[in-house]
Amino acid sequence: MGGHGPVVLLMHGWPDERTIWRHQLRALRASGYRAIAVDWIGHGESSIPKDRSRYRIPEVSADVAGLMDALGIEQAHLVAHDYGATVCWEFAAQYGHRLLSYCALSVGPSIEILRDILRGNLIRYHWLFLHGMDGLSRWVYFRNGGRRFELRFASHQDRSRIRARLAPGQDRTFWTIWEKANPAHDVVWRWLREGRRQKVPVRTMGIYSTGDEWMTRGQMRRGERHVTAVWRYEEIDGGHWVQLEKPDEVNALLLNWLSKD
Repeated sequence: MGGHGPVVLLMHGWPDERTIWRHQLRALRASGYRAIAVDWIGHGESSIPKDRSRYRIPEVSADVAGLMDALGIEQAHLVAHDYGATVCWEFAAQYGHRLLSYCALSVGPSIEILRDILRGNLIRYHWLFLHGMDGLSRWVYFRNGGRRFELRFASHQDRSRIRARLAPGQDRTFWTIWEKANPAHDVVWRWLREGRRQKVPVRTMGIYSTGDEWMTRGQMRRGERHVTAVWRYEEIDGGHWVQLEKPDEVNALLLNWLSKD
């Protein structure tokens, strides 16, 4: 933690842990915010439940509320990346009264990703299906001396650490658990049942990096459809893990965004 000002919760995505926010933590704390980076269950130093249902989006979304309760936090700014953003779009819609603002990096609402797939971007999103098959996923990334892994994670400054966590004898739950617990048909069903009526009621910013290897621009730009409050869209020239690659630019956007509260 650090600082005595408003709380900022930083939620990582796949295949990361809370350390991905190290540059943002320093900048936020130096500006007086009480910044907290969190390990999702199954990641980093958090517990690793074996029950796959614990990793479903509604369950881990409720974990955010539980964490805030445990820390005595009534309201906070929320910043999330990748799968963390997927979860937090739902959290922001259901628990908007607990938020001062929401900022999503790289990933927009799940239903917009599915729309992009239906519009012809299946090849771009092949990882959604690949990552649901643990053995095949590791074979694809690490055959031929791990050349594909190095290519796909070229913009990730922590790729060596991730590779070490996939070594024999290590718990690899984090590698495929998100897709296994949240298959596409489940996402569609929950959106049809509840999502169409749920919008994010707090001001929201989407940040997309133009060189993103994993995500399309459209799924983030259309995030505006799911927000009833102020919407802001920004682009940064960088890869998927832009908070590591371009920390100064991300920090400037975040500090400007948070200062508007």
